[in-house]
Amino acid sequence: MIEIYLAERCPFCVKVRVFMEQRGIPYVLKPVILGSATSEIKEELKRLGGKTQVPFLVDPERKVQMYESDDIISYVEEHYVR
Repeated sequence: MIEIYLAERCPFCVKVRVFMEQRGIPYVLKPVILGSATSEIKEELKRLGGKTQVPFLVDPERKVQMYESDDIISYVEEHYVR
């Protein structure tokens, strides 16, 4: 299942979250708190992608990882919207 790292107040994250919910695409939410010094999820995000930028998608089935809301939405439309 797709995993998406999102922050609550990030407008790009909201864009991805709304898209996923409107299309009924299931995903695992990985909440990132941007103002916090460190957290387990932020460390995981940095380890996977090299930085703590959100939104960040991980698709373990296809071994795909990406940043950028528009790229994430395009990818999900192509592979998961029916």
